[in-house]
Amino acid sequence: MIAIIAILAGMLLPALSRAKQQARTTQCLNNLRQVGVAVQLYAGDFDDGLPQAAHHRASWIGSLSGYLGGTSMYRCPLDPNKTNHPVSYAINDFLTPHPFGASQLNYSKISRVPAPVETLHLAEMANDYEGSDHFHFAEPNGYGTNGFREQVAVERHRGSAIYLFVEGHVEGLKWLPVVQSRLGQGGSRFVHPGGHERINR
Repeated sequence: MIAIIAILAGMLLPALSRAKQQARTTQCLNNLRQVGVAVQLYAGDFDDGLPQAAHHRASWIGSLSGYLGGTSMYRCPLDPNKTNHPVSYAINDFLTPHPFGASQLNYSKISRVPAPVETLHLAEMANDYEGSDHFHFAEPNGYGTNGFREQVAVERHRGSAIYLFVEGHVEGLKWLPVVQSRLGQGGSRFVHPGGHERINR
């Protein structure tokens, strides 16, 4: 009898663990979906402008908190880094005015982004990333395969990460083959709103 119980427990525990992780993934997805709604409301109040990084004006973290009733939605329940990350998400620095590494660009308004449905706005920070409230994709090799993976928690959700796009939809995308393929595709707007000028590695 004890052996049967042990066998059943061995069968049930992995399933329970997967269900628990899926529930946390769903919570992360819902968090970013609510952040996306807040972004659209913010843009409606501020002449189509996107909330910004602390380098440019008040950080999006504070700017959106009033639309969300606080900051509890800023953490993914699977993010293990509570010390260096007061929040789990960061914004794409290509969507800030004149980002470091591409100072000639200004995609800081939704109407300036050529394909809002294709360009990521927020994603989950990698466990050891210390870039404050934004990523550094605009820097040299910042969104190549290695540079992107160093900044984004690309496999936190069983090989996937959750991404919020500029127009407001949220997707869970596999690192392999989906995201890595988009990063290496010439003309992709996944990170650079104007399109990748070359294939990144």
